[in-house]
Amino acid sequence: MKSFPNELLDLVLKDVCEIDDEVFESAYKFNSRPQTAATRIAPLLVCRSWHSLAFSSFYRTTILSSVAHARHFARILSGHPNLGHHVRKLYFNGGFGATACKILQATPHLTHLHLNLAICSSDSTRGLCIALHRVQPRSLRLSDFNNTYNNIHTRSLLKAICSCMKGKWTRLVEFRYPYDIDWDWKEKEANKHLLLEAMVSAPFLKIIHMPSPYNLKALRPLLAKPSLSAIFSETPFGQMQGHHIRGTTDQLPIQQLALCNKIYFPLPGPWAPSCRPYEAMEAGSK
Repeated sequence: MKSFPNELLDLVLKDVCEIDDEVFESAYKFNSRPQTAATRIAPLLVCRSWHSLAFSSFYRTTILSSVAHARHFARILSGHPNLGHHVRKLYFNGGFGATACKILQATPHLTHLHLNLAICSSDSTRGLCIALHRVQPRSLRLSDFNNTYNNIHTRSLLKAICSCMKGKWTRLVEFRYPYDIDWDWKEKEANKHLLLEAMVSAPFLKIIHMPSPYNLKALRPLLAKPSLSAIFSETPFGQMQGHHIRGTTDQLPIQQLALCNKIYFPLPGPWAPSCRPYEAMEAGSK
């Protein structure tokens, strides 16, 4: 392998070591590290040359699935100060206390941030709340579950996120709203309203992802937002889980929206997430 150009080897190792966007975006579905972790780490164990080339690619996208994983990553960043400059995407599956602050401080070029709002009462978001204003993500994805309860840690984190969205994060152009906007559950209502207000106030927000953009009253301020170009639904039109979507498509209030051409629904079919086509819902169409 000594005669194999490092430039080509670097491209190959990047393809093996980097986490796919689909895995990163759906990281909240994993209870532990993704199943591809063993394959990704293999090039680091081949030889020093491969380790040197693959090291930064391996950590370019990092999924922090537990406190132990986060602490291990923080130690790696501390031992390799330049590594943090290569990290672009981070997923926090928890608050992780002061460790989260150390990680964000060491990753100044972060572009994609994914946070899980389902925080355990024994966890702490203090570190995240302190360090969020020090990063400038282009994309923020939030995950939560309707069957989990808010606590002081979740509320503090949500308050810090909304504050940054409204003015501090001037590069934020993409956001994932974590809730079914039409699902009524008192425990999450405050979260929903705070995030909707933050989305409207975010100065340069262009793209929003939602599980189900079906609520006329809630969507109208967003659709009127000049900077917004699209709202992408994660669920095909008319195939919502639950009892709140009834009747034929022409009876849904979304058909009456003057700006509903900004709302895109995935077309049904056996598509892979990376190649699933989307189509805008035209006003008055059936």
